[in-house]
Formats: sequence, structure tokens, C-alpha cells
Amino acid sequence: MVLTALIKRQLRIFAVLATVALGLTFFHYARVPAMVGLGVYDVTVDFHDASGLYPRASVTYRGVEVGTVSNLEVTGDSAVATLRIDDGAKIPEGVTAELHSTSAIGEQYIDLVDSEKGAAGDDHLADGDAIPQDRSVAMPQITPVLDSVNRLLESVPKAKTQRLLSQVDAGLGGTGPELNELVTSAGQLLTEAQSQVDATTSLIAALQPVLTTQRDLGTVTKSYAGALNEVTGVLADNDSSDIRALLRSAPGGLDAATGTVKELQPVLPRMLANLTTNAEVLNTYLPEIRQTLVVYPATIARLQSTLNPRVEQGDVQLDLRAALNNPPTCLAGYLPPAERRRPGVTTTREIDSLAHCDIAPDNPTAVRGARNLPCPNSEERGPLPADCGLRFGSGVWPETSGTVAYDLAVGQGGDPDRTRSDGTEQPGGEELWKILVLAPLGSR
Repeated sequence: MVLTALIKRQLRIFAVLATVALGLTFFHYARVPAMVGLGVYDVTVDFHDASGLYPRASVTYRGVEVGTVSNLEVTGDSAVATLRIDDGAKIPEGVTAELHSTSAIGEQYIDLVDSEKGAAGDDHLADGDAIPQDRSVAMPQITPVLDSVNRLLESVPKAKTQRLLSQVDAGLGGTGPELNELVTSAGQLLTEAQSQVDATTSLIAALQPVLTTQRDLGTVTKSYAGALNEVTGVLADNDSSDIRALLRSAPGGLDAATGTVKELQPVLPRMLANLTTNAEVLNTYLPEIRQTLVVYPATIARLQSTLNPRVEQGDVQLDLRAALNNPPTCLAGYLPPAERRRPGVTTTREIDSLAHCDIAPDNPTAVRGARNLPCPNSEERGPLPADCGLRFGSGVWPETSGTVAYDLAVGQGGDPDRTRSDGTEQPGGEELWKILVLAPLGSR
């Protein structure tokens, strides 16, 4: 092979470039600048125990390597490690130096961990700073732990443990599927509990006031429990045959009562609801009812005295006088005379059940009409409870057309050929009472 002058020059250039590349590579990976103190700064850490730490060990901050341990010195009561940290790593001044290991038997390294003071401040570590011993954490030694575990195992009686395991194996033998189902159910329960953690937390928060109330009522609850204990003790001592008979027959009686209540659906709930509404109205108008009960006997007595007048004894004297449209009949608030139907019309139509004489309260016409009814709760007057500021619940009624009551009232029902105004056949008279009784059951 002939080496020309051009080839020789190319080889020399290639050798120079290779030497420079290798030098730069060695210079970078050998950290020659850091070895001579360029681009780094030194920080010392005072450890009480730096067992396992060695020079050139890694130094990390937030999981990133930021330097190495350049030197270790042992003093009288501590070990001082010199950390060589890269200039580009901005580490807060208040960090804590913790000694860790990559595994149970792995190499040690120093991890710089933020503290509250260091995270809040803007100062960073600089060359010559020192981390005191109160901000350094030594690595727990595995040897004492293993020694403790070994002593624990040696303290366990082998014969009794073997006998216990044999008994557990005999007791659980053949229950593998049941245990598997139990573990699966427990896992499902935990999963459901985790999905309902917000509701559970709210329940626990709401349960605290309830438990506080129960704690405050502890004395009363204890007295109730004591009284119940005395009652049950007396019953147990007497051993009455009547009580035994009651206990034997009570379930059947309760079942019968429950069946009766079910059979009365929905009539009984409607009746109770309507009775509640009626009781509310009666309670509101109780003074007027009492006044009626007081005035009614006297009124009846006066009326009876008119049939057998005894003026000399102070009885009422009845005078009859003729009045021709004085005062005139009230027409305001009622159906006009032109719209009134003839008495011979037997069809039904909607009526205004709240119609009353709608004129001024001081008008002499129908002065004792509904418009001047006294309010039970004030000195006002009005035709309706709403005019007195009263509100009552509405009644609960079955969905019926209302023609049964009307037919009974007018006596229709004897003629089986009679039909209603809506074209349906009118029931016979002997069936009307059944319809009236059974009508509320039509909505079941």
C-alpha cells in the first residue's frame, strides 16, 4: 500500500481528532473540573453515625443526582462528610441530609430533603455552608433489626407452634372454597366502602351530634334500662300464666291486626287523613263550638216557651210581623235569576259551594250572612277561613263522579230503565246503598 502525502495528512488529522475526542471524554466522565474545584461548591454534613458511607457516594436532591461525597472525616463524636455539589443545582439552605441505601445490602447515598423552612425561603446552599447534626438523619442499621427478629423467632416455642399449626390445618381442612368466598366478599365490601367513602364520611360527621346527645341522655337511658330490668324481673318471678298466654297469642293477634289494616286500604288512611283535617278545623273553631253548645239549650228553651207562653213568669213572648222585601233579598254573589233552572230538571251540574251574599259588611241586607262570620283567631270577619288568615289541609276523596249520592237524594234508582245524563245505566234502588258504601274502594 502506497501512502501518498494526502493520505498521510489525513491520517495525522484523524489522529489529532481522535486524541482530542478521547481527552474530552476522559475529561468529562472523570469529572476533572470537579476534581480541581471547577463548576462545583463544597458543603459539609455532620452525621452522628455515617456507617456505610464512602467517598464518591452519590448525593441526590428530589431524586436527581446533584453531586458526590468527596471526603469523610471522623471527629470525636461525629463523622463529617464533604459534599461536592454542581453549581447548577439550586438547593434550599434549610434542607435535611438523610442517609439512605439502595437496598438492604446496597450502597449508601445522601438524599437532600426539603424542610418547611428551606421550602419557604429563597436562600440556597453556597460554598462553605454546613448542615448541622440536628438536620442530618443516619440510616437505620439492618443488623439490630435482624438480631431482634432472630431473638423473636428463638423465643417462639417450636413444639407448641407446630401443634397449633397442625390444629389450624385440621380445623380449616376442606374449607378452601368457603375461605375463598369469604375473602372475595371482603374484597367486594372494601371496594363498595371505598366507592361510598364520601357518604360514609358524611354519616360519621352527622353521627357525632347524635352520639353526643345520647351521651348527655346517658343518665335517663340508664334509669329507663333499670326500670325495664325491674319490670322484666317481676314478670319473670311471677311467671304468670296470663302473660305466657298473651305472649303465645300476641303474634297471631298482631298478624290479624296487620291483615285487617291491609284489608282496610285505602279507606282507613283516607279516613284518618280526613279526621286529622276535621280535628284541625274543630280545634281552631273550638270557642265557637263551645258558644254554640252554651247558646243552643237556652235557644231551645226559649223556642219551647213560645209554644206555651207564660209572660208573667218571664218567658219569651213571640210576636209575628209581616215584612215584604224589607230588607230586600241579596242577589250579589249568587247565580242570576235568569240562569236558574226549573225544578223539574233532574240533571246535575257543577255548583259554587262557596257562594254567599257578596255585599258590603255594613249593608243591612243579610247582615247575619256568611260575609260577617266572626274569625276564631281575631276580631276580623269573613266568609272563609282564608279571609281570617287560616289554612287547613284538604280532604282525601276517592275518584267518583258524585252521581250516587245525588241519585240517593232524589230517590232515583227504582226504575231500572232510567239512564243518567251521561248515557250510562242508572243502578237499581236495591243496589244504591252498596254503591254508596263501596264507592271509596273504587280507586284501589
